[in-house]
Amino acid sequence: MVMHQAVGIVMPLGRLPAHQARSVLTEVSQRADISPLRIAGLLTAWTSCGELNLGIRMALDEAIRSQRHATRPTGPAAD
Repeated sequence: MVMHQAVGIVMPLGRLPAHQARSVLTEVSQRADISPLRIAGLLTAWTSCGELNLGIRMALDEAIRSQRHATRPTGPAAD
């Protein structure tokens, strides 16, 4: 349940679809060396208390940028 909530937090935050929001959680987990479930718990707590560890916040921002970059078109649009 908490993982679904965390995905729901990341989606509008990063303007990402659900599958990329899940990838963000995985990437933050790897960068911070904390389990994905713990990251999800920290993110859901963040929505109510307004505090998130700076290292986690930085990892979250980087992971969101990484996922957004992954979706950018790399060439001219095909008709």
